[in-house]
Amino acid sequence: MAAAPVHAFDRTELDSISDDHARLTRVLQTTLSLPLLLELFYTELAERLPLDGLSYTNPEPPCDCRHGRRARHSCSYNLALSGAGLGELVVYRRHAFTGEEIARLENYLCCLLYPLRNALLYHAALAQAHKDPLTGIRNRAALEENLASEIALSRRHGSELALIVFDLDNFKRINDTHGHQRGDCAIKAAVQAALDCARDSDNLYRYGGEEFVMLLRNTEARGACMLAERIRSSIENLSIECDKARIRFTVSAGVASLLADDSADSLFDRADRALLQAKEKGRNRVVCANRSSPDSIA
Repeated sequence: MAAAPVHAFDRTELDSISDDHARLTRVLQTTLSLPLLLELFYTELAERLPLDGLSYTNPEPPCDCRHGRRARHSCSYNLALSGAGLGELVVYRRHAFTGEEIARLENYLCCLLYPLRNALLYHAALAQAHKDPLTGIRNRAALEENLASEIALSRRHGSELALIVFDLDNFKRINDTHGHQRGDCAIKAAVQAALDCARDSDNLYRYGGEEFVMLLRNTEARGACMLAERIRSSIENLSIECDKARIRFTVSAGVASLLADDSADSLFDRADRALLQAKEKGRNRVVCANRSSPDSIA
């Protein structure tokens, strides 16, 4: 088989390619946000090559971003820099890529490597700073950072968003009766029970002490209330053993779903007030907030 002809670039073409790569690199260096970086790269790449979609996955720190849609033909790359893995990137198209297009694509990927490495390092450092040391889930700082962006994402895509706020009932009594070490056991057991009830897309945060928040994407009010009730029931049926002591406890929960005029503060406030009503009604129950009157699930 005859070798494919090699295109010889003149000085003008080389300068143009160099300028194009420099522009792309400048755009990619404007953010350390991993999702935004991949969105920028896909947008910029699609202006230079006909594409149908792009996906990026990385196990650590965990990331799964998709733009556009899958198609019949794809080019897959395991990205690395100085021997360190940077995840897998796949580009999709309905029609096969030509050899010249693959060469251009791989040149553009070179512009992504350093910004991607920096975003991954930042993401990993942020994840560590946003992790609760006792339970391993995200902390209040992570919630405060993520809630506003999740609301913006929900509005951009016209999707549902809901919030569950729950805490352990009479937690001071647990600490006073069994000691703080066993109180920590109760907190970790409650977290695991909540995670076992949730989907992979649901995010759980330790807001402080014995209070937790679960952020639910693509979930309307009824579904959020049903999940809160599953969490409440699961924890009520727990009987944990810690340092030779048997501990049982319950939780109360408040639920609110995103309204058209909600801010991050108002959404959280309605869920938190619903939690307070659950406490006032006798604890070990779920109250689902709405604009008029709350619904209680005993």
